[in-house]
Amino acid sequence: MSGKTQAWVGGTIAVLAVGALAGYLIAVGLDDADKVASVIALFVALAGLAVSVAGLRRQARSSSGQVVQSSSIGGGIAQIADTDGSVKIRRSGNPAGPPPALPAGTTSPTTSPSEGGQSVRDTATGGPVDQVRDTGGDVEIEE
Repeated sequence: MSGKTQAWVGGTIAVLAVGALAGYLIAVGLDDADKVASVIALFVALAGLAVSVAGLRRQARSSSGQVVQSSSIGGGIAQIADTDGSVKIRRSGNPAGPPPALPAGTTSPTTSPSEGGQSVRDTATGGPVDQVRDTGGDVEIEE
């Protein structure tokens, strides 16, 4: 089922549920309707609290960054964060040689990327640089 179809089905179900609830509340009377609405509001508030706590936990988990700076690396670099699913990075070929010379002007201080980003700065690598961030599924890189 496509996303558009899911949205229409979900919207239709929500409209029907609200209509059925309104009809029920009208049928039971104002006093009982007030009591039922209070209980429903309690559960909606608890669900909202759970969603906000989950969002804060995800934000806190993903706020740290990954930095490779002012380095000389004979092989490659792999930076992976917050993936849901399996990650497979498989490199084959020649073993890493001696690290390459650092680029000129690599005396800058070590800094963190903003908001949990990934960066490779002022670095010489003898292999590939793989950066994977916030994926919702499997990641597979092979050579």
